[in-house]
Parts: sequence; structure tokens; C-alpha cells
Amino acid sequence: MMANNSQNHPLENEPRRDFLRSSFALGVWTLAVAVPAAEAQTASPPAPPPPPAPPPLHSGPGFAPWLRFSPDGRLTLLSYVVEMGQGTHTGVAQIAADELDLPLGSIGIEQAPVQPRYASPRLKNYASFGSLGLGLSYREMGEVCAAARALLMQAAAQRWAVAADACRTEQGQVLHPDDLTRLPYAQLLAEAAQLSAGANIKRKPRANWQQMGRSLPRLDIPAKTDGSAIFGIDVRRPGMLVATVLHAPRFGAALISVDERPAKAVAGVRKVVKLPGALAVVANSYWSAQKGLQALKPKWSEGPHGRTDSEALRSEMRAAAMLGQGVPFDKLDDPRIDDAAADAAAATAKHQLDIIYEVPFLAHATMEPMNAVAEVGVGGVGGVGGATLWLSTQSAQDTQHSVAKALGLKPEQVTVHPQLIGGGFGRRLENGFAVEAALIAKAVGHGKPVQMIWSRETDMQAGGYRPAVAARWRMSLGADGMPVALRVDTANPSLLRYSDLSNGSPSPDLDWSAIMGLAQHDYEVGPLQVKWTNVDAGVPCGYWRSVGASQNGFFYECTVDRAAALAGIEPLAYRLKLLSKKPQTQKLLSALAERAGWGKPLPAGHFRGLAMSAGNSARSAHIVHISLQGKGRFKIEKIYAGVDVGVMINPLAVETQMMGGTLFGLSAALAGEITLKDGQVQQSNFNSYPLVDMAGTPPLDVLVLGNGERPRGVGEEGPASIGPAIANALFAATGEPITRLPLNRAGWERVL
Repeated sequence: MMANNSQNHPLENEPRRDFLRSSFALGVWTLAVAVPAAEAQTASPPAPPPPPAPPPLHSGPGFAPWLRFSPDGRLTLLSYVVEMGQGTHTGVAQIAADELDLPLGSIGIEQAPVQPRYASPRLKNYASFGSLGLGLSYREMGEVCAAARALLMQAAAQRWAVAADACRTEQGQVLHPDDLTRLPYAQLLAEAAQLSAGANIKRKPRANWQQMGRSLPRLDIPAKTDGSAIFGIDVRRPGMLVATVLHAPRFGAALISVDERPAKAVAGVRKVVKLPGALAVVANSYWSAQKGLQALKPKWSEGPHGRTDSEALRSEMRAAAMLGQGVPFDKLDDPRIDDAAADAAAATAKHQLDIIYEVPFLAHATMEPMNAVAEVGVGGVGGVGGATLWLSTQSAQDTQHSVAKALGLKPEQVTVHPQLIGGGFGRRLENGFAVEAALIAKAVGHGKPVQMIWSRETDMQAGGYRPAVAARWRMSLGADGMPVALRVDTANPSLLRYSDLSNGSPSPDLDWSAIMGLAQHDYEVGPLQVKWTNVDAGVPCGYWRSVGASQNGFFYECTVDRAAALAGIEPLAYRLKLLSKKPQTQKLLSALAERAGWGKPLPAGHFRGLAMSAGNSARSAHIVHISLQGKGRFKIEKIYAGVDVGVMINPLAVETQMMGGTLFGLSAALAGEITLKDGQVQQSNFNSYPLVDMAGTPPLDVLVLGNGERPRGVGEEGPASIGPAIANALFAATGEPITRLPLNRAGWERVL
């Protein structure tokens, strides 16, 4: 374990704009109920869970709602973290098993009811984002389980008239100090429920862990394998109708007129519903609804952004970045920000790199398109006059509030059932699609359940993209070639303006997500100066897996390689110097370099590139081995990925998460982009927005380290450093720097 573990962990440091603003990263993340196969949901989702029974063990804040012991001692954990395929629920079960000394098989996981008492005490929200789920669960659920164990020991000690700290627990039982007498938890529940936990609850020492730190099979895999798992799109309700949606072809446009008769002439079509900026067709089946939708010929206004064009937007953002007159960030965003000191250092620097970078809008491209089942007229408190929704969502509480507002209800009148998610990546933090489903169901009336499903084309073209960015990076170097100051002028649309997520108090004048992966970085580069200009083209933006680190990682790492080349220092050695105050990150890079054979001779035409990311709570890096295959063509021979998650709860889950993040970022780096012409998105499906498939996946080797005191999320890792690692390998091969993504826009084609 490294002596220096100060990595600006979101649970340990909270700068002014609160820890969400300094550690937010997506998506990732990353879903709904993940339970053992024997407890998988039926295709017709159940009614809301009943109140906890038997009585909770403890009535203290943040404890009582999350644990349910059955009379036989079996434990059900109620989690606000949704399961997006990242394996968090399995990790939570491992935490509980160790803190309570319970067999893993006696623990089940259920999605908690969407109510304030089940929200994260830390986030004050029922949501999953920023790679925070497992880390928060380790802290919050771990403390709850440790307290429960203490109460059970206290109850047994009172029976035996011995000191509680003289007792111990083992496999769901409390053992007497004589190590012979024992009481199962099931026999102590009623007594423990009357007790109160003390202030100094002891967590289980790592040396005594039995489940944490082990690569255990995920609890959700059996149900997903046999098809019994229920994703949002799998929900079925008695008498359910199906709706599809057509949005205006340009963002911000309004419906002028539509003849509904062609749609209603399609067999099975029930109703045409007008929505803000959209039309929906409701029918007996998806096929009928889609055929009815295709029959419509609506007329739309041009809208305020009818002339938006990607190339014109590129020019506007580049000009804004070059002008450098944006809103400045300050020391409360990063203590190293000091405009005067940065200017002074730049004025006397020996060299200065001055580079303009560009990245495009990016879609989330989730495999499961946006969808929701809504019943309006039944649900919420009292069961009458409210609304109930079943959907795949990362932000159930925000969804509840937004739907309530749209329907003129109170939040407690809206019941939300989060389901398993077939791809989140931050897209399902937004809830506009859920509001659409609720409005459609309201228009249908009579409490009739309606399942709204977006087509792939609708999903691709309806917004919520990673912002397009242009950024000017000026790194000043001293006589030794090392940085003495860094100035960044970045220009892009503000995702905070468009996002539905409750994440603090976003200012229209400053988008803190624009400097993720730049601020609070591990590199020592001297004083910083960072300014941001909002260039709004009316394109809805949102959180994308790794958020601002996805672009700033590319900018930063390519700049560092340029600086290393100018200094005449090889890239790994240069980074290790920049990380002189971060030995833990140094250890990660050194271990990954050894794994990848960095520095060892390569065949002619073969090259390596390195990049790291410090944009989120964990630290990660990639080394990519490529070979040139002719002018403008390259092959990825192998990818090496490394991540330090502080504490490994389930190493296999970390490894698979890093694989997924790497491939997510690889797709974006190679060819991912959303472009607009005359205000319309030009991409519509996977043929025009290609993703890396199994056949195109290069050999991938993942190194997982756990040098820390707490688990750090890994869902956001991978996307930020894979692109620049490839770009740096191409720079090593040709001496020509890459300043634009995707790589096919920079003149490069990957061959298999």
C-alpha cells in the first residue's frame, strides 16, 4: 500500500462546487433490480414492496430502510443503486456478507422503493452516476451492516450477561466468549430491533474479509442468461397498448399541422397524441404503432436552430477558443488556478506548445432504446389519481419529480419502478422520455397502461449527446522541457443547461463539467489558467460516460506527448516526472508499462502509445501497440489497460468494467460522431454510427490494482485514455500529432 493515498476522492474532499461537481463522471453509469435467479422478477412487475417486516433493527438515519431480515435470518438488501450490468449489486452483497458475517447465499438484493428515505444520504438523491455507486455503498451500506452486526452481538450479550465486545460472529451466528455457545441471528432479531447502535461502530478489518476482494460470479448473470431478467423494454401490463414517437426533425421546432387520418387507417392504431415537439401513435402493438407513425406527414416549423451545421459550429467554437475571452474558473475549482502566476510563468518560459483540439458530439448508442411503461390515473399514495411507471432509469427520483410536475401531481403520487438497464452510459440520467410516456398515457386515459418505445432512429437523433468541443491548450515549458504553466481556453455547449439531473446549482455562466479531467489532475504542470465559452447551437447535451474527461483526457495526454518529444524525454519517463507527488499513480503506470513490455524493442513498423486518466475517482491508463499498414492505415495489435480502484471488492467485475469502458471509448475514438446539416442529425442507426463489435475487438489485457483505503468507481474509466493512447502511438509512428477525433476525421483508418 502506498503511503500517499491522496487522490482527491469524492468521498474525502469536497471543493466549493460540492463533490458532485469535482468528481462527476458518467455514466456510466451504468439499471434496476439485480437478484439471484431464483428471485428474478416475473414479466408482470409486482406492486410496490410492502413496509419492512419484521421491525427494523435500528431506527437511526440511513439504516432502518435498507435491511430486511426474514424470520429465518435471511437478509434482503434494498439498494438505491441500479444495476446497469456493472455488477454493483453483487459487490454490495459481498460488502454485506463480510460486515455481517453472513453466507453470501443468504443475501438477496432488491431495488429499493423510490422514496426519500431510500435515497443516498450522501447524494441526497436516488440515482446512479459518476462511478459512485459501489464506493457509496461501501461507505453507507457497509456502515449499516456493521451497525446491524453490533446490535445482534449486543442482543446476544444481554442474554448471556457478558460484554458485547467479548462476543464474535460467524456464518450468521453470534458466538459466546466460550466459543461453544452460539445463537443464530434469527433468534435475536426481535431483541436487536429494540436496541440502539453506539457511535463507534467498528468495520470489519480487511484481513478478516471472506467475500470482498474475491472474483465471485455476478448475481444477475443467471437471470440474464436464461432470459428471465426483466429490462425496461420487457415489462408487460394487462391490457397494455404500445406507442412510438416521432420527434421534430430539428431541435426546438414545433408542429404546424398533421393529418391524423392516414395513421388511424392502419389496423390496430388507437390514437395520435401531440406532444411538445413530437408526435406519438398509440396502437395494439409496436408494429402497428410504427406503421401508423410512418404514415403521418407532419409539417414542422424550422425552429430557432434550423440552420445549425456541424462545420459552421466547428468554426465558431474554434474562433471562441482562440479568442480566449471565456468565463474563468478559479481556485475553488482547482487550487492551482492562478491567472497572474500562469501569465508570468508563460512570459519567461523557454518553449510554448500552442495547440487547438476538436472533438464532436457523441451519442450514447445504448443497446436498449429509451422506453417506459406508464399508467396514469392509478398509483402513488392512495392508489387513485396518481401515476405509475416502469422503466430503465439511472435517476429514479428525478424522474418521479419531473413526471409529477408534467402531470400536475405531487411526487408522492408518482410511483417509479426502476428496471434492469440495457445500457446507461449517462443517457438514462435524463428523464424527458419518461415524461413523454406519462403524457401519452394521460392522453389515452382510463388508467390504461401504455408502453412507449423509441425506435433506434429516434433514439439516435433525439439528443442528449456528449458536447462537441474546441479547445486551445498552451503549455509553457522551462529550459529542462518540463511544464511551468498551462492555459486552456475551451468552447462548447453547456450540458448543464439541458440535463434533467439534479446535481447541484448549475450556473448558466459556468459549466464545471467542461474541466473534468483537467482540474484536480495528478500532473504537476505549474499554475493553471482555464476559461470556458458557451457556444450553444441548440443541440441537447447530457452526461456521457466519463463526461468532460472524455475530451480533456485526449487533449491533455496528446499535449503531454508533444511536450515529452520537445524535451527529448521518452513519454513514460516524462509522465513519471509529472507525477512526482503522486506515487500511487506512478505505481500504476510503471506496473502497466512492465505488463505491456514498454521500452522493449518492437518489430519494424510497430509502435506503442501511452495515456492515463485522472478525471474520475479511480486512476486508469492504456498502452496501445499498433502497426502501420500503409499510408493512413493502422492495425491495433494489442491493448493493455490498467486501473487502480483503491480497494477491490470484486476484481473480475473491475476487469470486465474496464474492458467495457475501453471498447466504449474505442468506438468513439475510431469513428464516433454526431453531425448536423441544416439543423438535422445525419446519423440514424448503427450503420452510420458504427460501434466496435466482437470481430473488431483487439486483444485486450487488463491490469487491476487496489492500492487504497476505499473502493473507487471504475464505470467511468476506459473511455478517457484509450483514444489518446492510440493517437500517441500514431504520433510515435509518424511524428505527426493528432488534434482531432474521431481518427477517421484525422485521416486514419483502422484495419483488422
